[in-house]
Amino acid sequence: MNKAVSVYLVGALTTLSIGLSVKSAVAQNTASSTTTQMASASQSAQSPSVNLELKSSARASLQALLGKMKQFRAGFEQTVVDAQQNVVHEAQGTLTMTRPNKLRWETTFPDETLLVADGEAVWNVDTFVEQVTVLSQANAIKDNPIVLLTSTDEATWSKFSISQINSGISAGNSANDVNSDTALRSYQITPNEEGGQIVTLTLTFNQNNDLSALNMLDAQQQVSTLVFKDIDTRFPVAADTFSVEIPDSYIVDDQR
Repeated sequence: MNKAVSVYLVGALTTLSIGLSVKSAVAQNTASSTTTQMASASQSAQSPSVNLELKSSARASLQALLGKMKQFRAGFEQTVVDAQQNVVHEAQGTLTMTRPNKLRWETTFPDETLLVADGEAVWNVDTFVEQVTVLSQANAIKDNPIVLLTSTDEATWSKFSISQINSGISAGNSANDVNSDTALRSYQITPNEEGGQIVTLTLTFNQNNDLSALNMLDAQQQVSTLVFKDIDTRFPVAADTFSVEIPDSYIVDDQR
């Protein structure tokens, strides 16, 4: 698993995507960015009070959706493309998250890897080199919009601007598929301060109000798209889900 991408996801801790093909998801992200730029240009001609009202409405809407997701588990497909739309990384696995601030990310392809965020620290287990890297969770997700997936802290939310994107209508057959005949809702999150690793984060919700897609544009103009399947938001959480057992033979690199 791409370690940079792992760090991006450290703060996620709640839900991600289903049904969209990687190609259509990336295309949707590009289209969404264009739509957002056009909307921003239009809104700039409006009064500051109107802009503030729109942002406040989008923020409240997103907070309501995320607030209902106490836990999340799904299989995922991940694709990372560069600025020239070349695929630079692909992965498959399972993501489990609970509020507040806990995540378990396991990949089965192309390698078996494990990343666990327990609310205090992030444990990145690399079985190939038999090493565990430990990071402070607070530092790892500082100023990263992914933190909003589980944060309820108003001070944290105030660090980001949020706009709602009018998604198109997709066609599909499955009631649990984001390709169903329904309009999708997307929200674009942008840090108020520039210079961070993540430029924008776009969250898309399906007709069941489950977070169904996540796109991240980073400072290197790479787009990471997560697509989920078999979403489950009601399941018993095993006591050891967000803990890590480290074999004696492994090297521990504690960077907290």
